[in-house]
Amino acid sequence: MQYAHRDAFAFEKWLKSASGGHVPKENIKVLLNDGATLAQFGAALDWLLEICKTDDQAIIYFSGHGDVETRTRFQPGFLLCWDAPPKVYTAGGAYGLFYLQDLISTLSIDRSVRVIVISDACHSGKLAGSNIGGPQATAQSLSQQYANEIKILSCQPDEVSIEGVSWGGGRGVFSYHLVEGLTGLADSNLDRNVSLSELDRYLEKWVIEETQPHRQTPVIVGNRQSIVALVNDSSLVALRKT
Repeated sequence: MQYAHRDAFAFEKWLKSASGGHVPKENIKVLLNDGATLAQFGAALDWLLEICKTDDQAIIYFSGHGDVETRTRFQPGFLLCWDAPPKVYTAGGAYGLFYLQDLISTLSIDRSVRVIVISDACHSGKLAGSNIGGPQATAQSLSQQYANEIKILSCQPDEVSIEGVSWGGGRGVFSYHLVEGLTGLADSNLDRNVSLSELDRYLEKWVIEETQPHRQTPVIVGNRQSIVALVNDSSLVALRKT
């Protein structure tokens, strides 16, 4: 992918902005290109486990390739890091979605951390849970996950994520509209809050429309009433001028 690093920069910029909550730079880890190896990716997630406390919020954003290992019966999903080998992802360099979900659930269930996972990756719909042990989870665990976990994914399991110069001079269509929606364009009822439901409708409208004739349908998992962003007037005005 050509523009994954630009998507990551744009999301980092949003986090540091007023609309993103002025997240301090020491609370953000950005891994780009050859700095995003499996070892570095795993270390960053381990850092989250170390620092997150009860009632904190953790955001995991990934822009890059996602794929499934088709050689085995259950076709496990992976996020591909910089050092991922071609095709045989179990050889290393790829982070298994099973382990990612284990980490997410550790934070959300055991520590009551609100976890938001955003993935702009081919086949990223695998993160929704159907192929990573969802049916085996207890009713109580499912309820806790629903309360504390939000997943905003760029496409369905059998789709790919589109990128190109049409969006911000070189961005992924999902990440481009994600940042615009979070900044305030998704606030359809003008209450200065962006709910997960509003973001879902906004992404579905623009991503599906602008990727035709290809098919790319975002996947949203979580409490639709959750507030995922607060609208900052100056940030929204600046966005509308671009």
